[in-house]
Amino acid sequence: MKANKTNNSALDRATDVLLTVLSVSLVGIMLVAVFFRYALGHALYWSDEVVRYLFVWFTLLGAAICLRQREHIRVEYFAEKLPMRIRRGVERALLVAVCLFQLAMVVLGFVWVWSMRGALTSALQWPLNWFFYAALPVSMLLGLAYGLRRLARGEYVESGSAPDEAAGSPEGGAS
Repeated sequence: MKANKTNNSALDRATDVLLTVLSVSLVGIMLVAVFFRYALGHALYWSDEVVRYLFVWFTLLGAAICLRQREHIRVEYFAEKLPMRIRRGVERALLVAVCLFQLAMVVLGFVWVWSMRGALTSALQWPLNWFFYAALPVSMLLGLAYGLRRLARGEYVESGSAPDEAAGSPEGGAS
């Protein structure tokens, strides 16, 4: 089945809005920080710290969205050589492995967040475990939800594309 590139669930829309807000915030804070530093001669003591934490959240949530959209970088040379029936099984097994990895990261990530309680950010004195470390288990939980949704929908491999057709596609057979 072709991956559904439209954002049809509330979770999809909320994630996209959050990623948009994060990207606008990153650019806005950086521009304001540069203006204050070079035009006004007064550096904002908190800007580097906030941009760093926003960028971590942006990156990890973006990775979950890439899983939803089937846009992760992958090498498919051997998979494209397999007959479609076997290829579907391999793709499904790989997606199950990704989901198991994400489940482990969710559990271990929340243990890590809990163990880091009490640590504060250096400039703003915010709880470091929620503003920084929580990005990992939260984004892995989102990726797990997207992976399970793909499993439930049967979105493992592009259907209808023979191994020879996928290799000659402009995208190089990426799925």
